[in-house]
Amino acid sequence: MRIAGIAFLLLVAAPAGATTVVIANGAAQIALRVGATGGTISTVAFAPAAATAGTGVAVLGTTNAAAGSVQGANFPTACAANNVRIWAMARSTVGAPRTATLQVNGSINLTSGGNTIPLTDFDWVTSAGTEIASAAFSGSGTQALTSFVTSREVSVCLRFRFLNTTVYPSGTYTGQITYNLSMP
Repeated sequence: MRIAGIAFLLLVAAPAGATTVVIANGAAQIALRVGATGGTISTVAFAPAAATAGTGVAVLGTTNAAAGSVQGANFPTACAANNVRIWAMARSTVGAPRTATLQVNGSINLTSGGNTIPLTDFDWVTSAGTEIASAAFSGSGTQALTSFVTSREVSVCLRFRFLNTTVYPSGTYTGQITYNLSMP
């Protein structure tokens, strides 16, 4: 058996390379972008070859260019092909600095009919920097990705991979991943 196709969606409404930019203090505000702008949900697709199914040879995900497009004046360069931009901004007043935390719900399964692939069978490679380190989905509903003090903008480009360590029944597997930025 082989996997015909795997896709997962990145939900939410980063310059090439990871970067942190200090921004002006002001009224408390947070903003998050994962993938394309304008409310579009970006799709990352994987196409494992039958000959390498379950061998542990990672399969790189592909996505459209909009998923890694530029993010304003501070991040004017697009991500490399097939990378997804994650951009987070948190601002607070000068007298009340706060900490923003970015999390991902890594507890979902991709499904095709009655078959599932756990998200723990996927990871990402960060193009540069340490704002979000390269890692695998942990299976946690609140997997912490990064925290930063306000007032900052943080941007990274991520390339997602299917780890391909198990042979799954053939099918088109889908799932939706959500990211959460909070600033208590």
